[in-house]
Amino acid sequence: MTDIGRPYTLPEVAAMTGLSLRSIERGCRNGSIEHTPIGDGTEKQHRRMYPHQVQKLVESRTKGATRVAKPVPALPSQDDDIAAAIAASRKLHTRRTGLRAA
Repeated sequence: MTDIGRPYTLPEVAAMTGLSLRSIERGCRNGSIEHTPIGDGTEKQHRRMYPHQVQKLVESRTKGATRVAKPVPALPSQDDDIAAAIAASRKLHTRRTGLRAA
């Protein structure tokens, strides 16, 4: 049986890798960093990382794989203008009446 080692807390991982705790937490939440959630349901969830996950994180950071590419803005079209007008109208209606438009 292989010994995978004890799981590390995210502050420990931040200290080992030199990355900020906030960026590791954000990556775990949005799914770009592999981790192991430990806890009951979704109320109290503690994130831990095993040594192989930490190694994967370091390797992906050196390659630049966890960086999210910025989307290329599309050219505005007639449909975008209409959708923006509809959204603005619904927002105004919601603010005035307190009810959501269907």
